[in-house]
Amino acid sequence: MSKKKARGIDGDAFLAAQLSDPRVRHHFEQRRIVHEVAVAVRGMRMGAGLTQAQLATRIGTSQPTIARLEKGLDVRTPRWDTLQRIARALGRQLKLKFAMSSDGDELVDVEHSVRLHRNKRTAATAAAPLRTHRPGGSGRRA
Repeated sequence: MSKKKARGIDGDAFLAAQLSDPRVRHHFEQRRIVHEVAVAVRGMRMGAGLTQAQLATRIGTSQPTIARLEKGLDVRTPRWDTLQRIARALGRQLKLKFAMSSDGDELVDVEHSVRLHRNKRTAATAAAPLRTHRPGGSGRRA
């Protein structure tokens, strides 16, 4: 009796096949935006040394709302005015950018503030955007 080896699924090929359907691609991109915003907001909040409750108080909402946003549990993309209030509360400016289309690039970039007095990073390193993880990706660049 010979045993057959189980073969795994090629994740990239499977994802590519699924994304060939425009409806699936649309929903995937919506989830990707929600996920990247969640990662960015959580990172900025923690970088500012604030709790979810403190950020919620600053923008006039509840802690569970911030928790849901940071976990990416909402099906909808966070509203622009909500993101503007979060940005202002964290001493940031929210910008909208129309960029050339590229499947590999992150949709949400967060610029790190320049704080040379706290540590000795260069201005170029301090201004480098925070990269978020892409759902469905390996996290590695091609």
